[in-house]
Amino acid sequence: MAFIQSSKDQTWLLPPDIRDMISSDHICYLVDSFVEELDFSEFEDRYAGAGHPAYHPRILCKVLIQAMIDGIRSSRTIARCVRENVVYMYLAEKQTPDFRTISDFRKDNGDLIREIFKNTVTAAREVGSVGMENLSIDGSVVKASASNNSTVTRDELEVIEDYINKMLKESIATDELEDEQLQDCRGYDQLDETSKNRVKSVCKKYADKLNNANQDKNLKHLDNVKIAKYESDKDTTKRFSLTDPESRFIKNKKGRIELGYNTQITVDHKEGIIIANDVCQDRNDAHQLKPQLELVEKYCGRLSKNTKICADSGYIHEKNIQFLKQKELDPYIPEQIDNSYKKNPKPENNTKHPYNVSRFIYDEQRDVYICPENGILIFSFESNDRDRPGKLRVYRGIHCRDCKSKYQCTNRKDGIRQLKITYVSEDRKHLRNKMKTEQAKRIFEQRKHTVEPAIGNYKQNLRFREFITRGLNSVKTEFNLVCAAVNLRKIWLNSG
Repeated sequence: MAFIQSSKDQTWLLPPDIRDMISSDHICYLVDSFVEELDFSEFEDRYAGAGHPAYHPRILCKVLIQAMIDGIRSSRTIARCVRENVVYMYLAEKQTPDFRTISDFRKDNGDLIREIFKNTVTAAREVGSVGMENLSIDGSVVKASASNNSTVTRDELEVIEDYINKMLKESIATDELEDEQLQDCRGYDQLDETSKNRVKSVCKKYADKLNNANQDKNLKHLDNVKIAKYESDKDTTKRFSLTDPESRFIKNKKGRIELGYNTQITVDHKEGIIIANDVCQDRNDAHQLKPQLELVEKYCGRLSKNTKICADSGYIHEKNIQFLKQKELDPYIPEQIDNSYKKNPKPENNTKHPYNVSRFIYDEQRDVYICPENGILIFSFESNDRDRPGKLRVYRGIHCRDCKSKYQCTNRKDGIRQLKITYVSEDRKHLRNKMKTEQAKRIFEQRKHTVEPAIGNYKQNLRFREFITRGLNSVKTEFNLVCAAVNLRKIWLNSG
């Protein structure tokens, strides 16, 4: 059997063109031409004058976008690709920025990367990939770059902040943490043994960092604690991360509660282009519909009347419905499935139970409910729903004490049945009835072919399941880069 003869030690007769080693239909050519169209005049003015020359931002933008398309996010890996991979050599114009230059550029240029994403939307519109007739919005939890175990309570934060302040003022040198150094910190004696041990562990880590760092880094460590304390004032949870204080404990799709961020995208139905994106700290999507549509109008102009807006039941909210009505948009948002029986397995919460809420008849003229035993429940008071944003109207029975079935109807000790009814406006009733039609169901089903595949694409193909940066502004920049890469890849595939 004959083999193809190799020429391991053969030198090049003529210097090769690096493009000869890259296939003519490679996506890097789209990345190159796209970035070349960007305006870098602000950077050119900033770096004008004396000093050591810097890498041009177009080079760093090209390698960052290509790396994200390839599912590479580590700045060290990108720096290695620039030295070893012909595609990255071509995009870097044979320059070799190191990993710190790449990392700092990504961290310090959030506005530029946001403009890059915006320009991908503009480019998609110019080639006819965006129709703006039907849009879908969805959210997804992405894990933060922080461990669930590296968290502290608000009381522990107070002690840690006091300890670090004293270290900075008195320059305490600690190779081994002494108990007496913490005894003077306010609130330390009030902690239980578990919290004391956790505080000692955290303070030991900070002591090592502070003793081995310069003053600027010392102040940065203190700022991190102050951010965690500020975030603890904003949020209602009991535990906070010192690694990424702005992250939140959020339940993911697998039902696990972990530190993460809520990412939001809006996708056009024509060819699946992401036309808006954001990252927030909310644990649900109810308040994110309006910000997403405002971003869409910021990037693409005012939405046309009766533009179809599809979103899952997590976005159902009276304020959202009113906002869509004011904008004269056409919403397709289903009601949430009632899982109260699973969360609260009382007999009356079972839909098959003879005294389930669905068997109570509402009399709109009198604003009362009539129970299966012909008893009357009158309006009692209005309250906020802790599980979902919105108002609850509570109705109480007036004949329950004399009812022979009261203990079959409710397990309340007083035997009085209460109904907690979510307030539903006429617009919401209209939307609810519309979603029962076959046409509305067909339009809503299109989400499965647009926004859901977009999320699956960047999580699976781009391997974006966890942020590598920390802090809300930084993760927003990282997510803008992800969405820009998704759009360019979609444009490239559609053009082929």
